[in-house]
Amino acid sequence: MKVDLVIRNARVADHRGEFQGGIAVHEGKIVAEGANEALPEASRVIDAEGRCLMPGVIDPHCHLGVAYPFDEDMRSETAQAARGGLTSVLLYIRNLEPSYIPFYKERRALGEANACIDFGFHFGIQREEHIHEIPKIVEETGVQSFKLYFGYEPVNPIGIVPATDGWVYATMLKVSKLPRGVVSVHCENTAIASWLKKEMVETGRQDLAAYTESRPAFCEVETIKRMIFLAEKTACPLYLVHTSVGAGPDLAAEARARGMDVTVETCPHYLTRTAYDKDLDMTAKISPPLRDEEQKEWLWRGMLSDKIGSLGSDHVPFKPKKGEDLWTEFPGAVSFPWELPLLITHGVHNRGLTLQQLSTVNSYGPAKRFGLAPQKGSLEPGTDADIVLVDLDEERVVRHEGHGTCIYEGMKLKGWPIMTISNGRVVYENGDVDESAFGRGRCLTRPQ
Repeated sequence: MKVDLVIRNARVADHRGEFQGGIAVHEGKIVAEGANEALPEASRVIDAEGRCLMPGVIDPHCHLGVAYPFDEDMRSETAQAARGGLTSVLLYIRNLEPSYIPFYKERRALGEANACIDFGFHFGIQREEHIHEIPKIVEETGVQSFKLYFGYEPVNPIGIVPATDGWVYATMLKVSKLPRGVVSVHCENTAIASWLKKEMVETGRQDLAAYTESRPAFCEVETIKRMIFLAEKTACPLYLVHTSVGAGPDLAAEARARGMDVTVETCPHYLTRTAYDKDLDMTAKISPPLRDEEQKEWLWRGMLSDKIGSLGSDHVPFKPKKGEDLWTEFPGAVSFPWELPLLITHGVHNRGLTLQQLSTVNSYGPAKRFGLAPQKGSLEPGTDADIVLVDLDEERVVRHEGHGTCIYEGMKLKGWPIMTISNGRVVYENGDVDESAFGRGRCLTRPQ
């Protein structure tokens, strides 16, 4: 049989390990893998020339349509994602209306009309009605992942409604009954952080580290412990989003040893930057905050010992930050085009992270956690042909052109995507995104 595409002469790596050879793609699926000579004839053959072939990155954590119109973000930011080797993104979205059903239908339609890669949704619990609506949400949207937010005061720059322990407990009770249900929690002790913020504001400090010191690591550790306790009581799968503290992976590993289902997500910025980096100012404000060198290296120990199950970017393209007042500045940065090069440089090259480990946290882990496996997350025959070809030796300097705040500008990174394939279609090649790919992205969260 002649297939659509064969990529040969590659270093092929996914969560199962790696081999020299290639893969064959037909009608959007991977149909074969193996040695070069075992691959079928194809309409297009790509010689990888020894470069690395991996599953496309699945970014399980981003926020689009926050500052710019949703349709605009779905076009511009999925293009940025494709440049970074991402083939699926999952959006944490919030809705203040009583029902998520009309909101989902609107956002899905806009996404499918504009995205060049696949996408899906998690829903934020922003009012009690959302908890009661969970069974209907699952039936009519397919979404089974719900997020609750701590660490935000009732009045905050981005309008998030903070949760209570009662909301968490009630949500976990409902989600624990779902076949693929999971509850995500932004873990910071709201009351302690609010108290310490008042004291810090009075000092007049406006440096980035002041924000970090106003909500120290123990605020996050305390809430992680509390959420693990509630998840254990309700038997609910727990996803610890954007974990910035080194103790997080250790606490989750202890919980898993007791039989719990707890996954830790961290982000490239917590693994590569600190609040004390001299080139950063208040515009690098992120929530939870960047930490110090000790926390950064502690997180790396968790990564290298397989205690972290997922990498998310927390990518959010705000309009240019004002840089005027630390305490009212919007928190967030963009990472889509650089998250893979950041992890290859700081993980694979600098710390000995294996490609198998990288593929696990970048692709298979998120796919398994959020019900996208076995169709996504690996290079096994039968899976969607979501693939990234990476030159592990190419060096480039980060240059940001687009929406949002980049905290990596000027960094030299080694290991860049040179081709991204989504559902068997080349969407990024030779430095450009295929204009005809827009509107071909599929919504992955849909009614059964």
